[in-house]
Amino acid sequence: MTVAGIVLLLMAAGVAGVFTQRASAAEAVEAAQTPSTISYQGRLTNPDGQPLNGNYTMRFIVYDAANGGSALWDSGDRSIAVDGGLFTTQLEVDQANFNGQALWLSIDVNGQTLSPRQEILPAPYALSLRPGADIAADSLDAADAALAGYAPATGAALYASAGGGAGLHSQSTQSYGVWGASTDSWGGYFTSDNGYGLRVHTDGINHYDHGAYVTSTGGYGVYAQSVQNQGVRGEAGNVEGIAQPLGAVGVVGIGANRGVYGSSSSGVGLYGVSNSNYGIWGQSADWRGATGRTSRTDNNYGFYTPDNLYSLNIHTAGAFMQVMQYSGAGTVSPGDVVVFSGVDRSAAAVDGPLVQVTKATFANSTAVAGVVYSRFNIAAVDPALESPEGSLPAAMTDMEVTPPGDAAPGEYVLVVVQGPALVKASVMDSGSIQPGDLLSTAGAAGFAAKAQTATVDGALTTLPGTVFGKALEPLDGAQDMIYVYVTLQ
Repeated sequence: MTVAGIVLLLMAAGVAGVFTQRASAAEAVEAAQTPSTISYQGRLTNPDGQPLNGNYTMRFIVYDAANGGSALWDSGDRSIAVDGGLFTTQLEVDQANFNGQALWLSIDVNGQTLSPRQEILPAPYALSLRPGADIAADSLDAADAALAGYAPATGAALYASAGGGAGLHSQSTQSYGVWGASTDSWGGYFTSDNGYGLRVHTDGINHYDHGAYVTSTGGYGVYAQSVQNQGVRGEAGNVEGIAQPLGAVGVVGIGANRGVYGSSSSGVGLYGVSNSNYGIWGQSADWRGATGRTSRTDNNYGFYTPDNLYSLNIHTAGAFMQVMQYSGAGTVSPGDVVVFSGVDRSAAAVDGPLVQVTKATFANSTAVAGVVYSRFNIAAVDPALESPEGSLPAAMTDMEVTPPGDAAPGEYVLVVVQGPALVKASVMDSGSIQPGDLLSTAGAAGFAAKAQTATVDGALTTLPGTVFGKALEPLDGAQDMIYVYVTLQ
């Protein structure tokens, strides 16, 4: 029999899905159980246009093109009753094929393929699920949402996937772009095989426009863990040339100004604990680290604080030094022995008081203060730099904290008050010097010499208050630089 034509009537086109508008959870569960079936109605006539009656073998095939293309679904042969030319059937199509792409339906009747294929068009409100469609509602909450999704305990209420673009793009003008909430689990969970699990960015122009803002009532504000790398890594400013640590480090801070800054109104600003290693380890590429390791050639400063330090024990392989101001005439050089000359109570650079010294000019002085190590750039302890908003001096990376050369009157020096130091020594006053000999000031300005002795009640002793150290090296020539261990008495 020859069939004249067929008219497509998709009265309920579209796939029963998991999305509902303003639906209750119970309604959503019921909808989720609906099969992926579409109703198809048509009218069958003979070549003269007369409606047909009876049972006909029909076959329905879904294609991705009007001509040619690939067959995506095939109903197989089925017997369908036709009454007055009209028939109705249910097509159990594959829901996965209805993803927004254009589809066509090919129909065979008793082995005859009807032409042309019929384009599968959506019901009007099914247009809201096409790619690029906008779904709007009055408000955004669980009961009144633009798009609500519900799923059983093991499923996903909403699944989005993209080959190269954004799997999910969400935007808001004045509120949250994405809101995630959970009663007993994660409000949001993000993973990535090779890239970022979560990337956050802000174009805000002030320091309150955070890339991420995290609060917590009882748990951690942020909990971060990495199996093979840093748990938390923070970078600020231009960090080129700054040490880039790798490996399993809990927290890494790298900054052009400050790597890590800790502050507290009443508690601990920075607290570090370790079971078997350093409680705090700090490293700086060009200025302040935290625990004695920098890449500067002058080794300033592994750790810096303007406040008092408390420690159960102190271990050092070097010397203790103090910033002092040179107040004498002429200049003072590294290795010079200096004596106290006064104090500046209102020194702004170091929050005062600041000890003042001058070069020793006579033997066996009881005012001996120590041995000059170097000049000192007072800008390195400028109080303005103690604030995270404080501006760094120009060319900070090239700043000489302990510049070479002599110190002029009014300049600052580092003076060794305990520990090893190179000192200018002379044998002119008291003869040759051997390791262990007690030293005091010499007659030559700025020089050290073997301490003068005197007999008191039959015992040989040095003059009280004149010894400032013990020789670590011998001196047989007239004058030279030797190491002394400063132990002021």
